[in-house]
Amino acid sequence: MLASLFALLPLLPLISALQLAGNENYARDSRRLLRPSLERRSSYVPAFQPESVSFTLGPKEFISPIGGEFKSYTLDPDFGLDEYAGKSMLVTVIPVEGNVTCDALGKMVDEYTKKDDVWDKGFMQAIVLTSSGAYHVNSEVAGCVKSWGGSLIVKAGAATSSVSDIGLAHVTGDSVPPGPYFAKITSSLRLTQVYRSFKDEQQAFTAATVPTTNLTFVDLSTPLAGLNTISIPVPSRLYTAYMANPRPLEGRRVAVKDLFDMAGMRTGGGSRAYWNTYPERQKTAVAIQRLIDQGAVIVGRTKSSQFANGESATADWVDQMCPFNPRGDGYQQPSSSSSGSGASIAAYDWLDNTIGSDTGGSITGPAGVQGVYGMRPTWGAISLEGAIPLQATQDTAGAFDRSAVKGAAFVKGWYGDKFKTYPSMPSTLIFPNSSWTFPANSSTGAIFSSFRTALTAYAKPTSIETQDFEGYWNTSGRFQTYSSNSSTYLNAVYGTLITYFQWTNFGVPWIADYQAQNEGRVPFISPSPLVRWNYGRDNVTQASFDAALGKKQVYQDFIKSAVLQPDAQRCSRAIYLAPNSLGTPSYRNAYRTATTVPLSGVYTSQFAGIPQLIVPLGQVPYTSTITNKTEYLPVTVSMFAAAGCDYVLWDIAAALESSGAIKAVKAGRVGY
Repeated sequence: MLASLFALLPLLPLISALQLAGNENYARDSRRLLRPSLERRSSYVPAFQPESVSFTLGPKEFISPIGGEFKSYTLDPDFGLDEYAGKSMLVTVIPVEGNVTCDALGKMVDEYTKKDDVWDKGFMQAIVLTSSGAYHVNSEVAGCVKSWGGSLIVKAGAATSSVSDIGLAHVTGDSVPPGPYFAKITSSLRLTQVYRSFKDEQQAFTAATVPTTNLTFVDLSTPLAGLNTISIPVPSRLYTAYMANPRPLEGRRVAVKDLFDMAGMRTGGGSRAYWNTYPERQKTAVAIQRLIDQGAVIVGRTKSSQFANGESATADWVDQMCPFNPRGDGYQQPSSSSSGSGASIAAYDWLDNTIGSDTGGSITGPAGVQGVYGMRPTWGAISLEGAIPLQATQDTAGAFDRSAVKGAAFVKGWYGDKFKTYPSMPSTLIFPNSSWTFPANSSTGAIFSSFRTALTAYAKPTSIETQDFEGYWNTSGRFQTYSSNSSTYLNAVYGTLITYFQWTNFGVPWIADYQAQNEGRVPFISPSPLVRWNYGRDNVTQASFDAALGKKQVYQDFIKSAVLQPDAQRCSRAIYLAPNSLGTPSYRNAYRTATTVPLSGVYTSQFAGIPQLIVPLGQVPYTSTITNKTEYLPVTVSMFAAAGCDYVLWDIAAALESSGAIKAVKAGRVGY
């Protein structure tokens, strides 16, 4: 079957002219990176070997990139550094004003400890004092600096002092943000940023990402103790904590699905063969560059199931280990395809946000089973130029968070004025009876009931409706028009669209490029994309693809006109709510039937192009067959609104979180 993929390589049908997500020409852009001669790449040699120093402070591991391609600050001494020439030190930069006392410095030390998981008192070997105005260092400061393990006070700016019995220097030069630094002293004092290395114990990452001054990224991850565990270095939060005019996402630590290009790094998309086919990308994907421009710090790349196709942990993941869902016993399915993004945000409190893509549930699925906030946004929320496509009329880029309040702020900083906030609530809440009926005394049902009561009290709707999407389809006249219910009408639409589009627009050109480099060999393709691509090649034509697009448009028009109508004052007439995850175990060590093409199913938000927000509500117990203990799994709900009402959903969730009706979740085994 695999060899037969090459049979139709010369045939590359053109997709009909459509409004697309921006990633429809990804394969063409990838090919432009290839050298004129497509010689076989037998080994990977990075463009340069980044220079860095590693050290430990107790159990904490750190790295400081000291090469010339990384951000650094140079301070020139007026006096006091001659005896330290040739030495390296761990220093802390502290902003001060007026009369600098031990009390003032002690408060800053305490504040640093609370604000930052990178800073450590081990960085008090020397302190560098900075200020926008004149200041004086009190004589007592020498004693407290020495008590913190320091031997040197460096003054920058208009400073005087009355200290003695400690090293004292004065410098001029770059303005340096507060925080910990690695200092190399020569004829000048050179400071480089410090990153703390955290273990990726859930195996959610493919690489760490550290920015260079030429707007590219390098991987500074290192293997750590633990099977297939790597380090993810993250910078100090103090570097951005005291900025006078911070950008909306300033200092947010973000991990990005390995489906989006990052300048200076290769894109893998969950495939070893694909990673080896094309060189380092020259541009960062538009959606990710927007994050960077708004102040976000990209700390790593998270695993994707192969080319964003749905995969289960057992058997489907071949080229890389499927990330581990941290909830419950740690051996539950993480869902896909944004598996690494979902697992890492649920596992690591040192990570603020993760980015995924969603074509058929690739954000909503992982968010649900790992009990975090996650939104598939309105289609077209942001350009996907520079992202591997699955189906460009459905592909979206969305975010995960552990808090609705912080998540709302994050997406508003990312999407900007693409969407608006509204002062008035939607007038209708839809709780379909088909999914809001639970067994008596059900702990899951009690969680949903409590949420329903809280939301109704907050929203104060003028009406509550109880039909599901199928019911609206039938009562709106569509059943009569199309002589079928929506699930029958849409049968095979999703499978037709994704298989044909990705095969013709991505699979065909990639396989040709791989074969040109590898003496005609066909690349390994994981079971899920393989069966889908074969189906798209053998069973879908341009005409049937166009027909499926037409049905998708019919469903989109139906949702817009009959269920979630736009409203000028409220954005959306209604909010539709459906239980998402019920706390039911789904073990990753269970063997399943062979993967098949997803032909059945109604993908409401994906077909209609509307936002869908996953909201964690609580957790329920189960007896794990892995640990033989009582463990807990998340319970979540889906919220749908009209297209363009993304901020409305986030604002509702944030308001409920602020009121205490729902809560931000914790990282780790349990969310609460």
